[in-house]
Amino acid sequence: MKIISIEPTPSPYSMKINVDKTLPDMQTETFKRDDDLSSAPEYVRQLFKVEGVKELYRVIDFIALERDPKVEWEAILPSVKEALGATDNDQEASGTQPQPEDEDFGEVKISIQMFRGIPMQVKLEENEDEKRFGLSQRFTDAAMQASKESTNMLMERKWVEQDPRYGDPNEVGQDIVDEIEATYDEKRLNTLVKLATSDQQADASQAKVLEPLTEDKLQQDDWKARYAALDRMPDPTIDDLPLLGQALDDPKMSIRRLATAYLGMVEDRQTLSYLYKALEDKTVTVRRTAGDCLSDLGFTEAIPIMIEGLEDKSRIIRWRAAMFLYEYGDETAIPALEKALEDPEFEVRMQAKMALSRIQEGEAAQGSIWKQMTEMTKMKKDQ
Repeated sequence: MKIISIEPTPSPYSMKINVDKTLPDMQTETFKRDDDLSSAPEYVRQLFKVEGVKELYRVIDFIALERDPKVEWEAILPSVKEALGATDNDQEASGTQPQPEDEDFGEVKISIQMFRGIPMQVKLEENEDEKRFGLSQRFTDAAMQASKESTNMLMERKWVEQDPRYGDPNEVGQDIVDEIEATYDEKRLNTLVKLATSDQQADASQAKVLEPLTEDKLQQDDWKARYAALDRMPDPTIDDLPLLGQALDDPKMSIRRLATAYLGMVEDRQTLSYLYKALEDKTVTVRRTAGDCLSDLGFTEAIPIMIEGLEDKSRIIRWRAAMFLYEYGDETAIPALEKALEDPEFEVRMQAKMALSRIQEGEAAQGSIWKQMTEMTKMKKDQ
């Protein structure tokens, strides 16, 4: 097996390794660093000899490789290429090493433990560290009531992964706890308990009452009331853009982030000016969410604004901007990408180099991985 090419993914800790051998349809291979690899394929054993390789997932003709956040791709990729029999002809972008006070991207992985649709606790993972945050007593009481019809509550509990956040884990954890407290009022919890003790399969969405968002609701004094109102709105449309734009000015980050995510659901160019505003937010989480939304929407009108993103003070935003330009950029991005080859962060330099190479070689933009997968799924359904 040899490497054909290496592509970015939506996470700085994961890389897509395209290979010259294809697995049969529906067949996958998943391995983690702590697994018993004695019966694993040879290529798997070789890859896990590389310091920093944490997990791999193989499907079709590529391997999704996840790294330990403490080990840079700069150290990992040459050994990965050697392990898979590829020659290392690539020259990595030059630049100084990251400053020690900003060692990683600050990405926090989030999972919520659920029992029959009822949240029980929050788990955060950053690098190798794990933190857990409890919810108020009313959630414990609801879960205990719902467990009356369960033969094994412990086995039924499950961790539901959420979108990652960025920043201090303690602050992120408290934000998520506050958001859950805001969106699960007593009425919603009581409905979930009734569903759990009936013959129906309960999930969190079943007890969620959708209500139109209004300006009055966004002007309530209690931020949790404003957040709950935003959370309960139906799928947003163009008509909701003014209200979502108003929410971008809310003093609470959680509300600005959720409004930004909703803006990304409005598949119309009219949403661009609002997402550009979100890209100027003071918090990294909101700016990163806006970048993800622009990538998913795929409007090339955003190229100039994402070129500006290469100068953002946050490395995760500079990385996101370089990734967007890899996905959609054109010749207008070349000067900025060449400058980004001197970025102090390796991942930013690498993304910029990939974008620059694709554009200069005349390779057509393929869009985000999410967009490519959506199109592939649609093509298969149409066949």
